[in-house]
Order: sequence, then C-alpha cells, then structure tokens
Amino acid sequence: MLEINEPVIFDKFKIIAGITKRNLREFPLNGFSISPAGAFNEEDASQGRRYFAEFLQKKYPTIKKVIFQKQVHGDIIELVDSTSVEGLGMDRKVRDGMICFEKGIILCVSLADCAGVLIFDPVKNIISALHSGWKGSKLNITRKGIEIMKNHGSNPKDLLVWISPSASGEKYEIGEDVAKHFMDSECIIPLNPLFAKGKTKYLFHNKFQIKKQLIVCGVNVDNIEISQICTINDIEYHSYRRDRQLSGRMAAFIGML
Repeated sequence: MLEINEPVIFDKFKIIAGITKRNLREFPLNGFSISPAGAFNEEDASQGRRYFAEFLQKKYPTIKKVIFQKQVHGDIIELVDSTSVEGLGMDRKVRDGMICFEKGIILCVSLADCAGVLIFDPVKNIISALHSGWKGSKLNITRKGIEIMKNHGSNPKDLLVWISPSASGEKYEIGEDVAKHFMDSECIIPLNPLFAKGKTKYLFHNKFQIKKQLIVCGVNVDNIEISQICTINDIEYHSYRRDRQLSGRMAAFIGML
C-alpha cells in the first residue's frame, strides 16, 4: 500500500489528488520513484509508473488511464484524454503540464523539490497538472495553464488549486544566476548581501511565487491550498537538493472521478 499525502481543498467525491511519498517501508532501498534519476534507471522508473497506475486503478475502478510525461523544465502544456499515450514506458511525451476535460483520467507530474500545481475547475469540470520549479516559475507555466483553461470556458475565480510539497523558502538556496529572474518579487531573500557581486546567495520561496502568479491570474486566495511540507527537510519525500544522486521522483497527481 503506497503512502500518499492528499490535499483537503478538493471534493473527495469528485477528485482524486495527492503526492506519493518515498515509501521506504515498501521500497526499502531507495524508495518509490516514477522517473529515471539518481539511483533509478529507466527500467526501475517504468516499473514504478506501472505499479502506481495499477495501484490507483485497483483503488478507483472507474479510472480509465493514468498519464505520465517526460519533463524538461519548460512550459509546454498539452490537452490529454483517453486516447493519449500513457507514458508507462519509453513513450512518455515531452511536456511540463497537462489539461483534461474527461473523467477517469489521472494526470501525473514528477517531482523532487519542484512544485506540482494541481488545478480543478468544479464548474466546467476541467483539471490541470503543472510542474513548476524555478524555471517553470520563471516561465510562468501556471499562467499559461490557466490561460488555456480560460480559453475552454474556465473562470479563474472558480478554480481550486493545490501547491504540493516542495522545497521551502527556508531551505531553497539559489545564486544570482537564478535570483535575477525574480528580483521584483518578495519571494527572494538575500542570505549574504555583503558578498561581492556574483557570489550572493538567496533563499527562494517558490510556493509563494506560484501563489502570487495564481492571484495575478484572478484565482481567489481562499481557493489556494499550499502544502507546508518542505521536501528538503522531510525525509518522507524525495529531495534532489538533499540526496543528490540518490534522489528519486514522486508523483503528484489529479483526476476527476
């Protein structure tokens, strides 16, 4: 039985959503992973994706398909449905976000310190799963996803959003090469402002940056749930910044029942 952290903002009779933990008791060596990284090769990750899909389909018999993607820290978002490739093996499509109008389709993003942004429109019955690390936040993939949803009838004020466990602003350390993209944001805090130019380190509150982007798009602040879990701090979650080459990848997922 996989251990999963679930949000509270979605109606459990309409939405299945959450994020897998490392699950070291069931996978004692390096944990459970859905993507090839560190100690996990492509075969390991494919087995993880198949295991997760079967786990969900046994638990929720109405699920038709669980869809995975190959992420490149970009802002490509695609519409998917029951005819789309599942991505259980080497057939994963390159993108960093998915949108779906169909019930029974589970959208999965792969995470280790980056944030998963899961969105549900309960009026139009549209879901979205987005992968937003600092590069995704720089590209504002969240705004792009909401714009696509708006083009299909969504009103941002109706949207419910969960920002998944990810690196926290207390631990997410970056250099000037990254910080320069967010200097107009309160989400950047200098750690050593007296250092010479080019050597200053910063803390980056990516979850708050995404929250700001959501609000600018018109999402009601009361409709945004932000997980307080820091993946760097909490060993129940994969973290590349903590474990480096031993880190796997978690599945953050959403689907309509």
